[in-house]
Amino acid sequence: AYDSYVNIPELTLKFDPVVGAISLNSGADISLLPGTTTPVFATGTVTDFNGVADLAFATSTIYRSGVLGGAACTPDNNDCYVSSCEFVSCSGSSCEVQCRADIFFHADPTDADAFEGQEWLAFVEVEDQSEGYDFGSAPGVELSTLRAIDVVGAIDYGALEVNANTGSFNASTSIFNFGNVEADIEITGTDLSDGASSIIPAEQQKFATTTFNYSGCVGCALLSDSAPVELDIDLSKPAVDTPPVTDEVYWGIEIPFGVNSVPHQGINVFTPISP
Repeated sequence: AYDSYVNIPELTLKFDPVVGAISLNSGADISLLPGTTTPVFATGTVTDFNGVADLAFATSTIYRSGVLGGAACTPDNNDCYVSSCEFVSCSGSSCEVQCRADIFFHADPTDADAFEGQEWLAFVEVEDQSEGYDFGSAPGVELSTLRAIDVVGAIDYGALEVNANTGSFNASTSIFNFGNVEADIEITGTDLSDGASSIIPAEQQKFATTTFNYSGCVGCALLSDSAPVELDIDLSKPAVDTPPVTDEVYWGIEIPFGVNSVPHQGINVFTPISP
C-alpha cells in the first residue's frame, strides 16, 4: 500500500467509426432532369464512441453495378460518381453521413436497353482522426430511361405569294438529345392561321433530314394535324454533356389559293420516341 502516488496511469479507449445502413436516393428509382444534373444522395448513420469530433472525413462512390472496377471505378459521368461527404445532424456519438452526386442527364439507364438487369449502387467509407475506418453499401436502385429533346429555331418561311412554295429554300430547326438513350422523333402540327378565317393547312408543310426542293422532294414527309409523323433522325445517346448530340430538320411550304395575304402562324410539336 502507498500513501500517495507521483504518477497516475491514464487509459484511453480507441473506437473505430461504425457505419449503419446506407440508402441511395432513399431507396427510390433515380429520375433524371433533361439537359442538366440531378442531385442524388447516399445517406446513413455513422457512430464513433470517441465522439463525433473524432470523425475525420467520408467519401462515396455512386455507380452502375456493371461498371469496370465496381466501387473502385474511374469517375465517369455515364456510370461512376466519386464525391466527398458531410457529417450532419450530429448528436451524442452519432451523425448522419450525407453524400451528394450531381448525376448528368446522360447517365446510363438500367431499366431497359444495354444495361437492363443492372442497378445503381452506393459505397460509403468513413475514417476517424486515428485512421480507424468502416464502410457500408446501399441496396441497388434503378436509374430510369430519360427520353428528352430540345428544339431550337423558329420555322420561318419568309414572305410567299399565293400558289407559290419555298422551292429550294428550307427553314430549319435544331434537335438536341437531352436524354440518356438514342431517339427518333414524331412531329404533329396545327394549321397556320391569320388569327381569323384564313387557314394554311398543316399538310402544306414538308420536312426532311436533308435540304430539298419543295416540288421535287421524293423522300419528304408531309406534316399532319391529326396523326404523328415519324422521322428517323438517329439522335445517339449522349456520352458527354457538351458538345450536345444534335441533328437538323429542314422545312418547306406551299401557299394554297384563297389565303389572306397577312402573316400566318401555327405550332409544330416534336416528341422523342424509341428508334
